Amino acid sequence: MHVFRSMIIEAVIDQVWSAVRRFDGVAAWNPGVDRAELENGAPTATGTIRSLFIPDGSIFRETLLAHSDAEHFYTYDILECPLPVSHYVATHRFLPITHTGQTLGVWESWFDCAPADRAEMEKIVGDAIYIGGMTGLNAFLKGD
Repeated sequence: MHVFRSMIIEAVIDQVWSAVRRFDGVAAWNPGVDRAELENGAPTATGTIRSLFIPDGSIFRETLLAHSDAEHFYTYDILECPLPVSHYVATHRFLPITHTGQTLGVWESWFDCAPADRAEMEKIVGDAIYIGGMTGLNAFLKGD
């Protein structure tokens, strides 16, 4: 299954990337994450594993697979989570909108799930996690 969401972020790309580039920095800008802890490695090193502590008490464990300061993206997989998904790999990337000084945030993933779960995973992953996270990022950058 492929889930894709994009959103305009009301900040220049350098400001956006500075906020999101650290694999353990997600709790600062994403309202869906209470705390992020690195289990090993460094905040931008491939192979680093993080644990995300979610407000409902659940935990996501993820591995940083790729990271590029030059291209403004990171790719990660999910090792463990409460969602009924497997083989989950996602990329969160950012592109400058040079005309307006904004940034295009793009978050997408590929994963397997049962056909009966597809519609729910589209909403949870795409809308709650991706749009919710990027909305939080936008608010964080604006100081809201």
